Amino acid sequence: MMSLADELKLFGMQNLLLETELHKLETRGIQIEHPKTIVKAEVVDVDLFENTIMKEARKMADFYVLYYAIENSIRRLISETLEEKYGPTWWAAKVPEKVRPEVEKKQKEERESAMVIRSEDPLTYTNFGELIDIFAANWADFSDILRSEKSMRVTLSQLNKVWNLVAHSGRLHQDEIDRFN
Repeated sequence: MMSLADELKLFGMQNLLLETELHKLETRGIQIEHPKTIVKAEVVDVDLFENTIMKEARKMADFYVLYYAIENSIRRLISETLEEKYGPTWWAAKVPEKVRPEVEKKQKEERESAMVIRSEDPLTYTNFGELIDIFAANWADFSDILRSEKSMRVTLSQLNKVWNLVAHSGRLHQDEIDRFN
């Protein structure tokens, strides 16, 4: 008999496999628009936009989701690793001096705007470049988790370049999509 944790893992993996197969069908030109099965109603009348633009937007939305997951997983790895080793004050003790003022500036700008404060956690205000700096400044704490500092820098720098295209409504070339996959 499987444990509940194992059943949940199996359920998650089966859903990922199904999602992959649905994506393959759409890649082959069979438009089943499976993401729409999750969303009950469109927030905006999508008929206002050209079909080709909407098709590109939906394709790029998948990459936004992946980047969101990657960036926040990296933040969680940093947070959990450094908190485990240095306690709850790790931010002040382990984040490079050049990163903290930038984060404080972003937090101040957000507090002074009409926007809702996204988080009290300063790590949520970091970008890929700042995450690289945090890894590099604490490499000894991550060297048993990540293969090499150079590889980490190159990978995160490439992700940052591609992220800029995704975040600013650019379109990824097929070579970048293939490399990402």
